[in-house]
Amino acid sequence: MRTFKTLLSLIVLAIIMSGCAYNWIVEEEVVDPTDPDAPDVSFSAEIAPIFDSKCTSCHYTGNQNPDLTPENAYNSLNSSRYINTSDPASSLIYTKPSPDGNHIKYSEAEAALVLTWITQGAQNN
Repeated sequence: MRTFKTLLSLIVLAIIMSGCAYNWIVEEEVVDPTDPDAPDVSFSAEIAPIFDSKCTSCHYTGNQNPDLTPENAYNSLNSSRYINTSDPASSLIYTKPSPDGNHIKYSEAEAALVLTWITQGAQNN
């Protein structure tokens, strides 16, 4: 009987321990927009996907300006209204969805990436 209780206890303990899991939280890498040696930010590979995942539910062709669909985003943003390369931090495409703005928000890493792209000249690359 004692062996049975020990065996049963071990089985229960094994079941409980196998149910425990820890999901590691991987922090997003935040680019420093003021770093002149920061790698070039690609509009098509890094910025357009942010707009596509966060903004195109409202900002699509024929709906709300600017049109942020991948095929139209750059041309739609390429005006002094949305992008200000002389004062990148005041650019509407950065300030409206910033983490402390009032629209759908960028994550801290996404906001830094957008600001870095503008700081680097907002190229269509």
